[in-house]
Order: sequence, then C-alpha cells, then structure tokens
Amino acid sequence: MERSILKNKVLKVIIIITLILIIIDQTSKFLVTQYIREPVGGSIVTLEIVNNTGMALGFNSGNVKNIIITLFVLMLIIHFIRTQLERIDIKTGITLGIILAGGISNLIDRITRGAIVDFIKIYKFPIFNLADSYVFIGWILLIIFLIRYWKNKEAF
Repeated sequence: MERSILKNKVLKVIIIITLILIIIDQTSKFLVTQYIREPVGGSIVTLEIVNNTGMALGFNSGNVKNIIITLFVLMLIIHFIRTQLERIDIKTGITLGIILAGGISNLIDRITRGAIVDFIKIYKFPIFNLADSYVFIGWILLIIFLIRYWKNKEAF
C-alpha cells in the first residue's frame, strides 16, 4: 500500500513540475516576442529573439525531422516513467519533470510557431531559452543521480 502512495506522489510531482515549468517558459517566450524588438542588455547577457528551426543550439537547422526526433525522445522518457514509476524517487521525478517540461515546451513552439523562440544570449554562447536550460539541467542532474545510485549500489 505504501509503495502505491509513493508512486502516485512521484507521478503528481512529475506532472506539477512539468506543467509549472511549461507555463513559465511559454510565458517568457510570449513576453519577449511581444516586447523585445531589438537586442536588449549588455555585453555579457542580452535578450535577443531568434527563431530556431534546428535542435539545441541551432544544430541541424531547418530539418523537419526535428519534430519526429523530439517526439521520439519524449515518448521514450514517458515510457520510462510509465514502466519504472515504482522505482523512481521524488528527486528523480523532479528531474524527469524538468526534462519533460523543456522538451514539451519546445515542441509546443515547433507546432504552434514553426520554430523555437530562443532569446537568452550569454556572452558568446549560442542563444537559448528557458526550456533549453531545463533540458540541460535536467540531464545533468539525472546523470549525477545515476552515478550516485551506481556508486551506492556497488558499496553493498
């Protein structure tokens, strides 16, 4: 009984984190497209709108297959959650919610706008958006959690 309560709690956390972060990302994209016409900021951080038809950081730009690749990766993550939910703890659930939010929010852009709205430029790094940072941070956290899990498992 306790395991099913934890399973439901983890699923709720994943859904809530995903929805909140999608709303934040989509709101940020709406605001910058409404109010930013020219680059704003300094030499280190600038808000500059770019419509990205490629993958992360503009890779594979203009390729229609990007939607299929994004959908495939999202389906794999959702399948993983569905099949492994009993083994997922809260912090991993939060991490998966962060990754899903980034992927889904950028997919919303691809479907509704035909391209992803990128607008954050930090120094000479390629322009990105909040959803991109969700995916990046989420995967880094997931790798850290997996390394810790494997180290703890080897200790026994």
